[in-house]
Amino acid sequence: MKIGHRIKELRLKKGYSQRDLSIKSGLSERTIQRIEKNEVTPTPHTLEVLGEIFDQNFHQFENENQLINDKKKMNKIYILWNGIINFKINILKIFLKK
Repeated sequence: MKIGHRIKELRLKKGYSQRDLSIKSGLSERTIQRIEKNEVTPTPHTLEVLGEIFDQNFHQFENENQLINDKKKMNKIYILWNGIINFKINILKIFLKK
């Protein structure tokens, strides 16, 4: 289960609205919405704050979130390097034609 779904499940179980959780956690209501929709990856601090509210340990999700962030970073690096290599190839093609 993704962290956002778990947080939403716990929030509803406690009978909290997103606004209630926002007030209790100090997070914006929009942040709560984004977390629950899995649009953003909660920081370790956010996971700790929410864990205290729900009396849960969300540390197992930290490693999962780190892997997702690492994959996103590696994809960006791959795209950048691919662009650089293609640029160099195109430059070489121009010089070889002359």
